[in-house]
Amino acid sequence: MTEPGDFPSDAIDAPTWRVALSESIEDVVATQVADLREGFDSCLRELRATRREIEDYAGYCGRNELHVDTLVLAHMTTSAEQAWLRVTRARRILDEVSVADSAAELSAAEAVLRFGLSTLSYVRNGLEWTAKSYGQSRQVQFFGTQQETWPTMNYDRNGSHASVTRVERQLLGVLGLSGEDHGLGVTSSGMAAFTWVEAFLLRYRLNAGDRILLAPYIYYEVAQQLTALPHIRSERAGGYLVEEIVADVVRHRPKVIFVDPLANNVRQRMFDLPELYRRLREVVTDRLTVVVDGTMIGASLQTELFASDDRLEIIYYESCTKYLQLGMDFALGGLVVYPAELTELFDMLRRNTGAVLARHNAELFPRYETALHRRRMRRIWANAEQLAKLLLADPRVAAAGEVHHPALAHHPDVRLAHSLPYGSGIVTFLYHERDRNEWTNLNAVVDQILVHAQTSGVQVTKGVSFGYSVPRVWAQDVGTTEAERKYVPATDDEPLFLRLYIGDRAIQLEGLADAIASAIAG
Repeated sequence: MTEPGDFPSDAIDAPTWRVALSESIEDVVATQVADLREGFDSCLRELRATRREIEDYAGYCGRNELHVDTLVLAHMTTSAEQAWLRVTRARRILDEVSVADSAAELSAAEAVLRFGLSTLSYVRNGLEWTAKSYGQSRQVQFFGTQQETWPTMNYDRNGSHASVTRVERQLLGVLGLSGEDHGLGVTSSGMAAFTWVEAFLLRYRLNAGDRILLAPYIYYEVAQQLTALPHIRSERAGGYLVEEIVADVVRHRPKVIFVDPLANNVRQRMFDLPELYRRLREVVTDRLTVVVDGTMIGASLQTELFASDDRLEIIYYESCTKYLQLGMDFALGGLVVYPAELTELFDMLRRNTGAVLARHNAELFPRYETALHRRRMRRIWANAEQLAKLLLADPRVAAAGEVHHPALAHHPDVRLAHSLPYGSGIVTFLYHERDRNEWTNLNAVVDQILVHAQTSGVQVTKGVSFGYSVPRVWAQDVGTTEAERKYVPATDDEPLFLRLYIGDRAIQLEGLADAIASAIAG
């Protein structure tokens, strides 16, 4: 039997994320280059396939006396060929990446990869129709010739387009799940994924007067939606410890509980999900639905935590706009995982709510193997821990405020953090003088980070969100208005703080830490 919070023996090796801390910079850069090569190779294969698809389309239309604009097809072919050439050149340049200039060279290569994928999506979808025809006379209303014999309704809202199902198969693998036991559907955003889950709960799990239990922190827009339901009573859990959650479940007898394994707030508190599930199975008298938002930890849960039984029903969702796009940030996306027996029901709800990922955005979604995603996440996780330690050791930072990351020794959930294969790429900072934690001051600090970084030649950007290769900093305001902040509990957190997403640029960590420390102390 595993101890609470430990991973079973067949899970991802928990300590493997620490390997990146002991690797040389040369080894790290070599791995980053190899991962980018995989992305380039996948893009090149798809660009070649797209050229063949255009030829098949032209041939099909010619044989069936259907109108084709040859100039348009020539333009599409040229676009695919030009992108193929540019990606090919960029791939060759990767062989010459130097460690000293790797940050700039890797970012330049990623920009070319984004261009290649954007061109691929443009060419594949430029002649496509949302409701493709099955047959025609003299008029073309389709592109992919395989769709002429498609066994299901040719309507994108159904989610049956090949590009959408490709992303779903890929993400099942990333999560380590079998399609026999779990259904997985992709959506147009992380909030669309939640809306899909909410539609299921309201129609099939919750009745008027039922209670739901919310973890001390869940994403504030989700909290807005749930607490506004007039016929459902929402209760806020008293803490992050398993016994606190279990006591609230026994007290309130909720039908559904909502938990984020890692809170998106300044202290980044974590839940011991394995132990929580074990204890809930001991105390519940009726089957309980547990809804998990895994966006902050980038598909790091072991497969056992997706398994439902007669005691617990597990529904999982995650934003695909963050880590799962490898930081490419092309378009919004989300996913939902549910028990396989609910597939028909969930398919119907996604179709009826219009939540499906658009085929254009599905084509943009990077193609990668599970191992590549895990390598990248381990690097990001290791970078965040290392930068947190650098800041913590800087007397300028220690004198000014608090540094938070789950892997730091003083963090209350450090044991849980070390049980994960990887987790947060975010470091947070809060001033001791609480008056300094107001948006104008924090935003000015962010601007100064950019100034110091520019002087020292360090890559960093300013903005919301995370998951990118390049670090990104932001003055986080959890809820943009006073009305919204009421959905952020004041039990153990602060609504305004510095959020420092660290990214995948290990060679620049010391320079980034100095830029941040200088701005904080300024």
